[in-house]
Amino acid sequence: MLMKHAALLIGTLRRVQGQARWFAAVCLTALLLVSCGGSSQGNVAQTGLPMKLIYLISEEKEVVAPVAVELALTDEQRSRGLQFREFLPRERGMLFIFENEEPRSFWMKDTLIPLDIIFFNGSGSYVSSASMTPCTEDPCQKYPSAGPAKYALEVVAGFTEQVGVGEGWKMAF
Repeated sequence: MLMKHAALLIGTLRRVQGQARWFAAVCLTALLLVSCGGSSQGNVAQTGLPMKLIYLISEEKEVVAPVAVELALTDEQRSRGLQFREFLPRERGMLFIFENEEPRSFWMKDTLIPLDIIFFNGSGSYVSSASMTPCTEDPCQKYPSAGPAKYALEVVAGFTEQVGVGEGWKMAF
């Protein structure tokens, strides 16, 4: 009788161990799938940047265009920019803020939507602007500022022309 109970107990333990192994394998597989699904630096648009409302003001101070911008303050944030975004509303953008005022150059690597870029100097005065198209092959085209700039504003393509942003305009926080 004792042998029968021992055999029954051993059989039960083997079933439990088998179920535990199966459960552990399922958990490990799920963990691997989640961890391989993507990284924070992969093909994902950056989120969670600080927001600010800025104003673009015409030379005559008649046209004021408010733009809600994400602030790209660090080298990492500036290098990722608006990459992998599939949509950008007309009244939204990204403001790249640099430590100093110097000639700037941007490209559209991994950027999915056409954008306008508007460069401003340290006092917020217009320097230059360009319409940028997504880069589909290397090397990507570069879009330089026409002079030293401390700020670069990226907005949806066509914004600059629609609003009339150009010489004499200023940006204000």
